[in-house]
Amino acid sequence: MPPARKSNKLTRKELQQLKDYGQLDPLGAMGAENDLDELISKAISKNSHSRFSGVIPTDSDSRHRGGRGRGRGHGRDRYRDRSTRSERGLMLSKSQKSVRPDAYTKLLKSLSSSTNAPVKPSAAIVSDNEDEDDDEEAGSEDDGGELMEQSDDENGEVTDNGGMSEGSDDDDDDTDDPGAGQRYEVDEVDPDTDGSDIDEDAHTDSGPAGGSDDVAEVYEANDFMAAHFSDDTSALMNQKVAAASQKEYKQVPVNDPALGLGILSDIGDDGLKEANPRPLKQRLVKPFNKLNSRDGFTDFQRGLFNWMDQYRDVVYANRSFERDDDITTVYTLHAMNHVMKARERERKNNAKLSKAHASGTDAGELRDRGFTRPRVLILTPFRNTAYKIVKKILKLASSDDVANTARIDKEYGPGEDDDSENKAYKRKPADFKQTFAGNIDDSFRIGMKFHFNSVKPYADFYRADIIVASPIGLRMTTGSERGDRKDFDFLSSIEMVIVDQCDVLLMQNWDHVLQIFDCMNRTPKKDHGCDFSRVHNWLLEGMAEYRRQTIMISEYMTPEIQAVFNNNCRSIEGKVRFKPAMQGAVTDVVAQVPQVFKRLNIKRLATAADDRFVHFTENMLPELEKSAANDKHTLIFVSSYFDFVRIRNHCRDRGFSFAAISEYSTRTEAMHARMDFYKGDLQFIIYSERAHFYHRYPIKGIHHMIFYSLPDHPVYYSELVSLMLTSNDETASSAQLTCTAVYTKYDQLKLERIVGTRLAPQLLTGERSQFTFA
Repeated sequence: MPPARKSNKLTRKELQQLKDYGQLDPLGAMGAENDLDELISKAISKNSHSRFSGVIPTDSDSRHRGGRGRGRGHGRDRYRDRSTRSERGLMLSKSQKSVRPDAYTKLLKSLSSSTNAPVKPSAAIVSDNEDEDDDEEAGSEDDGGELMEQSDDENGEVTDNGGMSEGSDDDDDDTDDPGAGQRYEVDEVDPDTDGSDIDEDAHTDSGPAGGSDDVAEVYEANDFMAAHFSDDTSALMNQKVAAASQKEYKQVPVNDPALGLGILSDIGDDGLKEANPRPLKQRLVKPFNKLNSRDGFTDFQRGLFNWMDQYRDVVYANRSFERDDDITTVYTLHAMNHVMKARERERKNNAKLSKAHASGTDAGELRDRGFTRPRVLILTPFRNTAYKIVKKILKLASSDDVANTARIDKEYGPGEDDDSENKAYKRKPADFKQTFAGNIDDSFRIGMKFHFNSVKPYADFYRADIIVASPIGLRMTTGSERGDRKDFDFLSSIEMVIVDQCDVLLMQNWDHVLQIFDCMNRTPKKDHGCDFSRVHNWLLEGMAEYRRQTIMISEYMTPEIQAVFNNNCRSIEGKVRFKPAMQGAVTDVVAQVPQVFKRLNIKRLATAADDRFVHFTENMLPELEKSAANDKHTLIFVSSYFDFVRIRNHCRDRGFSFAAISEYSTRTEAMHARMDFYKGDLQFIIYSERAHFYHRYPIKGIHHMIFYSLPDHPVYYSELVSLMLTSNDETASSAQLTCTAVYTKYDQLKLERIVGTRLAPQLLTGERSQFTFA
């Protein structure tokens, strides 16, 4: 501690030193003659590079600020306890160091064996004395090894979730003080630990905790995560940010043996390089092998993980149900690896602060966190998928102390309403049964907090490390900018967002996804107890979107996903998109039906919907009305619900005898409509893609199929065309069946999925505007 002064007035330098050592209120009740809060605010507002470290308020300081940080006034005593225990000789000798297990070595080799490993800057420095770094780190790690997270019962911080979590169990953390707002917990000392369980694999994955900062930077430069989220202010980093903001990418074709064809949007001249030398936390290896039911990665898992581990934005548009489990396993492993590395870095920095406090030295600038605690956001459409994700996360955490497991099974498990034994359900296609198996509620949100060797699902969002939610569930929390604004400050420091099953989310409401992206990485409106001296500089400077990694998984590529990829994916490491060549759904049609594709020559995207509607009402609908006198079995398939409503209203105003089935139609309404259609009592039936997605109605008696717009799901095309023959009455021969599909040049992605990547350009740019597949 600095020597005591006779004068009550302290200099700025002494205030800084006292604050670095953990003494936040050196003046006590002596008044605001040297207001430390004012000095800190001025330093932060100037974005100084010499910001202070280790901000923990005392009792008097808490009272001075209206009660914030209540229950943590004994922070100084805790720091003293840290320094005392640090001086007891907790450092391990070289002979006591744990040896890297064979499983970890094998996993490293399996990852590095990928021939098309993603890009990473060559600026990653490899230490010539890496073994010595490991030795030094082992001692440094255990020197501060007793630093653990503050328990919920100790900190007494206000949760004030306001609906942030679904039935949060953080009530024991609440106080009666409405002004308390500390949301970012500080790792504290656990008197029962000897320092060995802070992270048993720390010396294999991260930089030294107590050594020279230069050594730590050299060591951690080998890890892609440490390099990506570092507070690097070099000219190269500024150039990357500028290139990402201006979308100045170099397009590089990629042919990954496991993932297929893709396009790498690269920044700089990085090129394809080796895999991450330090990709995975060692403590995740055994749980991963157990979860994966094998030792190491499959070829597909290795390829996907290597791209994600580079912290590039990744869009994988070739999801299938056969690979769905592998994909979920890989991105949950990546998310857990990210959180564990980040939390470990915080604990090591806390150890540095403890040692600096004990020795009376300056710990330097330590930046390792965001404005709020959540780092990873996973968006998924249904509770059944969220259930799989949460279960995988819990298995990877391999903790014996997991709260609320019964509640997870009850609220996210299959439950008693599972329709898997229903006869109608059994007749559904395989992809339908896999999508809608189990709990298909689409409004949920759950925060997961990793508290050293324990896991706490249903944590308040401001205490959570990972948030798993549906877009609509999260939107109910964040609210709307145009309405009563709710809280979305917990999204301010998201470092990784994973959007799974984008194709399913498009069948719900994609606008919710866009709103969530709009809310992410904004500067929070409140401080939420944030220690600004530990916040990354790039967050303070509003550059979080250039560090955030976005991962999107879909069965196919759509313009909506492409728009997010172009406008919201701005990682300084670049981005990669995998969109394989399509064979075409026309090859799966079993009915011998002439399939006519008509191209509308539309010049402007802004008027495409209106031009399509005019063509239908002025050309196709009159012909349909004439032919209805002889044959009324016509089905009009509409992919967009807005177009569906528009056509339905027009036909209703014209007095047509028809029925309309949408996702909002009741089972009874749909049943009566299908029966009247089969008997020929209706001129035609209008059928929306979302209705087919949610119900897969087996509509019988179709003689004429009109695709007002091509379906997003290519399998729906082959299903409906094949249904014309297989579900018809005996009097309808294949010669009477017709199929017409209307498309424009803006339907390129849909057309590729239906006629194939090879034939799509011919249909889009050919001299003829009509093509027939027989």
